[in-house]
Parts: sequence; C-alpha cells; structure tokens
Amino acid sequence: MSGDAAVGGCSYVEGRHFVSPFNFLPQVTSGFSPPKPIGLISSTIRKVIYTLGVRANEVDLLAMCELLDELGVEEECLNVWWRGATAPNPTEHAAALIVAKAQTKFKKNLFTDTLLGDGTTPMPLMRETVDRFAEAGIRIFNPGILQAPDEDARKRQVDEIFAMAEYFARSGLEWNATIANCARRDFESLIAVTNALIDAGVRRLDLMDSTSALSPQAMDLFVRTYRGRMCRPTPMSMHTHDDFGMATAGTIAAVLAGASPDVALNGVSYRSGFAAMEEVVLALDVLYGIDTGIRLDRFQWAAERLAEIMHFPIPPLKPVIGAHQYKRETSADIIKIETGNADKGFATLGSSVAPSVTGASFSWVWATQSDPRALKVIAQSIGITLGEDQMSRALSILEEKIAHSDEYPKWVSPEEVKATIRQCGSCE
Repeated sequence: MSGDAAVGGCSYVEGRHFVSPFNFLPQVTSGFSPPKPIGLISSTIRKVIYTLGVRANEVDLLAMCELLDELGVEEECLNVWWRGATAPNPTEHAAALIVAKAQTKFKKNLFTDTLLGDGTTPMPLMRETVDRFAEAGIRIFNPGILQAPDEDARKRQVDEIFAMAEYFARSGLEWNATIANCARRDFESLIAVTNALIDAGVRRLDLMDSTSALSPQAMDLFVRTYRGRMCRPTPMSMHTHDDFGMATAGTIAAVLAGASPDVALNGVSYRSGFAAMEEVVLALDVLYGIDTGIRLDRFQWAAERLAEIMHFPIPPLKPVIGAHQYKRETSADIIKIETGNADKGFATLGSSVAPSVTGASFSWVWATQSDPRALKVIAQSIGITLGEDQMSRALSILEEKIAHSDEYPKWVSPEEVKATIRQCGSCE
C-alpha cells in the first residue's frame, strides 16, 4: 500500500500529516455517508454558560463571537430556559440578547422551552417568545420536542407543531427541532413525531444523545436507521457528551452515518464535557479526508483565547490543544527542535500531525529523559562551549532543580536551562 490519495483523503502529505493508508482503503470507506455540506454546528457559547463555576459577561461573550467568526463557524446554538416560570433564566436571556445583537458572520439558532410542550398543557408563551427574540435579531428558532405521554397528547402536540410552524412562516423565520435523550426514547414514537416535524417544514432535526447512551457502533446504526425512517430526506445533527470519554468517537460515527456534528471549542460543558470541536474537526480532516470548513490553523489560538476568557485552564493532556501535545523532553527531540528540524520531521517526534496545522509549535523542557547530548547542542545554540567539569556542574544543577520540585511541573524550562549553561560556562 502507498500513501497516495484515496477516496476522501490522503495518508501522507509532506509537512502536514502522516497516518495509516488503511484509513482510506475502500473496505473502510465504502460505507461512509457524511452529510454534504458537513453542516458543523457550534454550541460553544451555550456550553460556556453551562460550565460549572464560569460566568461570562458581555465583553466575554462578544470576544467569543469574534473567535468563532475567526474559526469559520457558520451556525451557533444558544439556549434560554423558562423551566415553567413566567420569565426566562436571566443569565441565559441576557447572553442570548447580547449574542443576537452582535454583528457576526455566523447564524444564531435559539433553543427555548416555551415554544412547544408535550401535548398535555397549553403553551401560551410561544408567540411572545418568538416576538421577543425575533426583535432582538434571532432568525432561527429551535423548539424542544418532548415525548407525548399518550395518543391524545401526541395528536395535540402535532397540532401545536403545525401552528408553531405557521407562526414562524408568517414571521419570516426558520426553525429546527431539538430532540433530547434521543437514544432512550421509544423509537416508534420518535419516528412519528419526526415525520410530523418534516411535514411541518422543519429546517433541521437536532438530535441529542444527552447522557452518552450510545456506543460509537450503536450511534452508526441509530443514525442510519433514523434517517431511513424519515418520510423525506432532512438534515440532522447529533449532540454528544463525554461521560465515557467517547464524545469525539460518537460524533464522528454520527457524521459518517449522515449527521452533522454539534461541537464546542475545548469540549466545554457541564459534567465531563462535550464533543470537542478541535478533536472532531482535526480527526475528520486527517483521518477521514472530510473538510468541515473550520480553520484548523487558528485552533491553538482560539482554544487558548477561550481558556483565557473563561478563566478555565486547558488540561495539559487535552488532545490537539493541550500543553503536552507538542512538548518534548528526550535529547533526540530537543536537538531537532533546537536545530530547527522539528516541523519537517514531525513524524519522528511522535506526532501524526505537524503542529503548524493547528497553529501550534514544538517546544521542549528539561526533564527525566534529557541528557548531556542535548545540553551540548543547547549550549552551542547560545554560543557557549562547556568543558567536562562545567557540563557536570550544569547537569547537577538541573537535576537538583527537578529533584527538589514538590509539585507539577517537575521540569526545567528552556530559559532556566540556558541560564544555567551561562552560569556554568562562566565558571573556571
């Protein structure tokens, strides 16, 4: 097998990525049916609001809008809950109004729970809700589709769906439909309400595996079965959480079966987080040859900017954007980085993707796998030649710094290493 381009992708692109050609064999790719266009949806802003311990102000929200535009996001989902009250949640309401009025390239899609019920009680706030947010600039609404408890309620719910759709149409608005906990619902009831939504003119069906109830294999079957039961082909998306550490895998399985990905930058959300935009997008690009329209080269910047806005650090071992992703400590790696040979030789530094793809770069620290070979090269890079005694002294100082560190990170930064070399190089 060669690294030549296969259907939908290429295993080797010089200076960019190097993965297995098995990814692109027909035996692997023949069953893929991703949506075209891919239709990626961002839930970053609403998931920031739901991240425990975080409170975004107006400046923060506008900064998030700017970074999402920079990434090339085409549609952002917002939430406003009433939860049975006569007024919306004030934090979500204020945030939705700020984002709605912001001048952005991306479209805004608003979920709210006052648009449609389960068919057992009237929904008197539907028109008021639509008018309130349409005036603020929202053009796409998203009612939550609850499961009707019985046949009479189902019939009333369908009547309400058509009445709501008619009001949207008269107001010049579009609408999607959110179906939460899709994997744990009665499937036949789900199909019945889905086809009613399609008949009423829904723009997109936004399904949510709200509690990570589907394995990646089951996700594939669920999406294909669901699509196959639609009365007419209709765009759909899938929303997954990371309770089992499988949100990226589940989302990609959904995409390959025909659903658009619903993702959040940095995987932010409540519980264990959400399908991370940077993971899903990079994997789709490199491992599947699928272009999502998102700017990969701005991911590192955007991720760090969002972490700064939220005051919510990125875990060092986080895939794609974590601090350890391109940080190295072996002498062989340090030498490549110091001599300017790292980016071209990314595959020999233990990476399938060049850091420049996501706007990152290789860096090094002095730690347990560093040795005198690297120290000589580092010294030469700053114009210093260490004698044997000076070398021993420098190594001893560096080891002492690591040994006496009581907490993470137990390493020595490049600046400290070079300062130690200068100190020892001046010793007689």
